[in-house]
Amino acid sequence: MTAFEATQDVSVQSRPAREGTQETEVRVGTGVIHVVIAEDHGVVADGVATMLSFEPDMEVVDIVTSGEALVESVDRVRPELALVDVNLIGMDGLAAVREIEARRIPTRALALTMFTDHDTVTRAVSAGVAGYLPKNVRREELVQAVRAVAAGKGFLHPDVTRPFLERVGPLATHAGLQPLSKREQDVLEELATGKSTREIAEALGLGDETVKSHLSRIYAKLKATDRVQAVVIAMRHGLVR
Repeated sequence: MTAFEATQDVSVQSRPAREGTQETEVRVGTGVIHVVIAEDHGVVADGVATMLSFEPDMEVVDIVTSGEALVESVDRVRPELALVDVNLIGMDGLAAVREIEARRIPTRALALTMFTDHDTVTRAVSAGVAGYLPKNVRREELVQAVRAVAAGKGFLHPDVTRPFLERVGPLATHAGLQPLSKREQDVLEELATGKSTREIAEALGLGDETVKSHLSRIYAKLKATDRVQAVVIAMRHGLVR
C-alpha cells in the first residue's frame, strides 16, 4: 500500500480541525509526537492523518492548506513536527519553513512532496527541512521518518538521495573537499537511507568498526558533522556529472 492508499474500513477518530482552529498549545514532553500537516489536497491530508492515527505515539493536531496558516498554527500550537508539502496555497511550503526558522520556533519540518528533483531538494534543505520524503512512500517509511525527525535526526529517503549519489564522481578539487573512495560513496548512500552502523555493515558485508572508520573519513572529507549534512554538502557543491 502506498502512502496515500487509505484502508477502506478505517476512519479517523477525532479529526483535527482545519486551518488553525486549535485553541491552546499542545503539551510537550508527553512522549507523543504532535504533528501539523500542511497539504492543500484534502484527500492526501486525510490519508496521511489516517496513517499517523494508527501510531500510539503520534497525534495530528492541525491540518492547514496554506503557508501562512502553517506558520500561524506552528507558532501557536508548537508541535514537535510539521509535515509540509512544497506547493501550498499562498505562501509556499519552503517559504513557510524559512519563516518558522526565522522565528526560532522549535518545530522541525519534514517535507512530503511529489518533487524529488535536485533543485527542489536543495532548496528545501537550505530552507531548513530536516527530512525529505516523496509522496509514494509506504506507511512504515513515513512513520520512520516522522520519528527520526522529531527525535532531532535527519531523514532523506533513498528515492531522493540515490539519484544524486549514483551520479557523484570524485569530489571536485575546486570545492575544497577531498575525493571519496568508491567504498565511501557506498557507505554514504546507505547512510542516507537512515540505516544504523550495524545495518550498513550488514548491507555492505563489512564489520561495524570498518563502517565507523569509513564514516569518520566521510565526515572529515566533506567537513560534515552528521549524515544529513554529509549528503547535503555533496548536493550543494554541484558534485554531479
